[in-house]
Amino acid sequence: MTAAVLSPTEDQIFDALWGFVDAVFGSTISANIFKGFQNMTSTPTGSYIVIQPAQKVRQNQIRRDYDSTAGVVNNERDTVYSYQVDCYGPNGPDYADTVAIAWATMWACDYFAGQLATPTPGAPLPVTPLYADEPQQLNIVNGELAYEQRYMIRLFAQVNQVVALPQDFFTDPPAIDVTVPADYLP
Repeated sequence: MTAAVLSPTEDQIFDALWGFVDAVFGSTISANIFKGFQNMTSTPTGSYIVIQPAQKVRQNQIRRDYDSTAGVVNNERDTVYSYQVDCYGPNGPDYADTVAIAWATMWACDYFAGQLATPTPGAPLPVTPLYADEPQQLNIVNGELAYEQRYMIRLFAQVNQVVALPQDFFTDPPAIDVTVPADYLP
């Protein structure tokens, strides 16, 4: 028997979201987009974006689909993911507005459907954009006790994850040799 397989993984979902934010800005700020909660990473200077997972809300009970050829049962859960996007620095307000507005467009749907340039052209990505909060200004006090601009938005997306679990099937029953028909038994 094989082990359980999760698809898409958390890294694949995050990479799709990071790629979207990068594509919105045309790779001009790629070096200034970061994943949140990283240890031993200094805060960059200037304007930058930090993306971090926030929360998940399950939308349905598990749906099962059996695949006797592969010997697995696929269990699918539909989930609304929320990602927090923090935009810092002088360009923070513009970054936040740009991402929030772009998230709720057909361009975003086409991007995740794989119709635009993606890491693997033509392949759909495991995210369906739903809606975005309006940017909120949440200034922070840095280590030098100076105020820094921070604009936060939350992006909501639907992600359908599947766990493939090993399953035994009775597709090839053994041949039964009947030497005495049951009707002839005493």
